[in-house]
Amino acid sequence: MIPTLRRRTRAALAPLSRPPARPDPVAVGDPVLRAEGVTVRRGGRALLDGVDLTVRAGELVALVGPNGAGKSTLLAAVSGDLAAAAERGADGGRIDLFGRELGAWTPPELALRRAVLPQEASVGFPFSVAELVAMGRAPWAGLADPAEDDGIVAAAMEGTGVSHLADRGFPTLSGGERARVMLARVLAQDTPLLMLDEPTAALDIHHQELVLGIARSLAERGGAVIVVLHDLGLAAAYAHRVAILSQGRIAAQGPPAEVFTASLLSTVYRHEVEVLPHPRTGIPLVVPLR
Repeated sequence: MIPTLRRRTRAALAPLSRPPARPDPVAVGDPVLRAEGVTVRRGGRALLDGVDLTVRAGELVALVGPNGAGKSTLLAAVSGDLAAAAERGADGGRIDLFGRELGAWTPPELALRRAVLPQEASVGFPFSVAELVAMGRAPWAGLADPAEDDGIVAAAMEGTGVSHLADRGFPTLSGGERARVMLARVLAQDTPLLMLDEPTAALDIHHQELVLGIARSLAERGGAVIVVLHDLGLAAAYAHRVAILSQGRIAAQGPPAEVFTASLLSTVYRHEVEVLPHPRTGIPLVVPLR
């Protein structure tokens, strides 16, 4: 309890003293996240049961699986959103982020190293799109000059196709527009690890491809991306590796071409599927039998 209180006190006082140090560079291939034996229990039920996952710089890892498999819970655990519950002893396992135990990072330090896009994001005030995206730069206060901030915000808005919405109030936007604005906000945070929970759920085909293209590009430039997806076609097309979750455990993980098999997916999803190679690219296509 005392170490936890000290850590929270330091976190609260950090913005009043000095900004945290910039993240150290990470070489492609180096692990940025290691999860070992992660277990999360709620209401007597194991939402995650002994999950192991490693994510390295330079790769996009997709978490897939049926509803209730534990995908979003795993993302919340490795992002630190479940840290308070873990400190009460409800959860087990170990999570290391950038070579340091997750709980040892203060919130300001974490905010410079990983950005999280939740499934749903509510905004209580009628901020404009430009104001909301600019909030992604808050962790960099005292570390970046205004010109750098402005350039990163503008690039994030242009990349997600929301520049023309800059002066619009966030509550006036459609669901798909809101999703892209919130993605622009986490991109403006400019962290080496990006965690996205179903970022394509409210998007049309064009914008689904846009978002996953951005994520893949970030990984190819040396970043690390973890993304929760329901669309197995998108996961096969864009992920370097996939982790298939089933009933709180990882049923298989590896390159999509290796782990997307008809027998495994049919068992996990409890529906018969065929897995066929795309005639031009060879990327696996998952087709439900009807």
